[in-house]
Amino acid sequence: MITPEINSLLSMLKTANLREENQSISHESVTPRQPERGGMHGAAPASCATHVVGKSFGEDCEVCALMELLWALEYDRLRTERVFRDRLDPLDVSDAHLLRDYRLPRHEILQLCEELGLKLSRPTNRTSSIPVHTQVMLALRFFASGSFQSVLGDTAGLSQASTSRVLNDVTSALFQKARIEIKMPASQQDITHNKQEFCAVAGFPSVIGVVDCTHVPIRGPRNGHTYLNKKKKYSLNVQVVTDGKMRIISFNARFPGSMCNSYVWRESQLRKQFTDGRFGDSVLLGDSSFPLEPFLMTPVRRPKTTGEHAYNISHEETCTVMEQTLGTLKSRFRCLHESGGTLKYNPVKCAYITVACMYLHNICVEKGVPLNGPLLDSDGFEDATYRGGVQSGLARRRAIIEKAFS
Repeated sequence: MITPEINSLLSMLKTANLREENQSISHESVTPRQPERGGMHGAAPASCATHVVGKSFGEDCEVCALMELLWALEYDRLRTERVFRDRLDPLDVSDAHLLRDYRLPRHEILQLCEELGLKLSRPTNRTSSIPVHTQVMLALRFFASGSFQSVLGDTAGLSQASTSRVLNDVTSALFQKARIEIKMPASQQDITHNKQEFCAVAGFPSVIGVVDCTHVPIRGPRNGHTYLNKKKKYSLNVQVVTDGKMRIISFNARFPGSMCNSYVWRESQLRKQFTDGRFGDSVLLGDSSFPLEPFLMTPVRRPKTTGEHAYNISHEETCTVMEQTLGTLKSRFRCLHESGGTLKYNPVKCAYITVACMYLHNICVEKGVPLNGPLLDSDGFEDATYRGGVQSGLARRRAIIEKAFS
């Protein structure tokens, strides 16, 4: 299409050519013009020294100047810039919509963008890169729904390949933050605070956390029979520890679904820390799928005394915080729940996604963000009762029963 600007330049060029031809008639020696290199779609026109004898290089040549202007204008018109249409601006979306589809309120999304900005902003050879808030919101939408990348990309105007890169980048950034910020109580003050929180629930003493495992459905990897759980579905068996306020304070997401809870616990770094005495006389509570140890209290299988019955009641009531934590985590981030399908990535990336959601869960708990939707069962998966040998925690459990429940 010839624009008005080009039409105007063409008219000026025609006038200049006529003037030049009239002038050249009076000269006996005229050098023929060289072919223009590339025309409007290639390189710039030849310099004025190649047009008319008698004009030295660098002198003003009206014809040449107009040709260069015409070339520059045409080049700019043909060059198409990549213009990103921002469809996920958090400032243009209602609060209700943000909570429903992205699980975080506006101010928390903006805060998250600020925290992740340095990791998600990168130099690019293109005219513009994907805004940080668009990357964050795209990932939040995936965590909340578990939708296919192509569907997510359509909502943001991105290709599937760009969507995949965005999810990788945001997930990795959140995973790195989780490794630093999700941690067991370290100081004596923090340990005492956790004990007080749990004791206020049902009177169970010395508890700093409740431990359990939950299955996250994944796509079956190649030669991945170890990921088949007892329901014949592929999953990760993820160990989680929560405090009395439903904050996740420890995780272990590196074991396949075929591994039982007791094995995951036995191989965990957290167990080694308890064995080394890092948490003093503190204990964790776990269900009957875990072994009874001096620092891990499980229910009495066949209670006989009043104290044992009271111990089991307190144990069960205190452990409800774990059921609520896992239920809330998977209800808020459906990509971890079977209702959101399966995570269609390799096991390592699935583990990263799981941990990223745990970090976001803690933000929601700490900021009092309400759960937008019904509370789902975590996975309906009950591991087998531990049937190991002599359990080393019998003496410690008996002492707790006699002191606190008899």
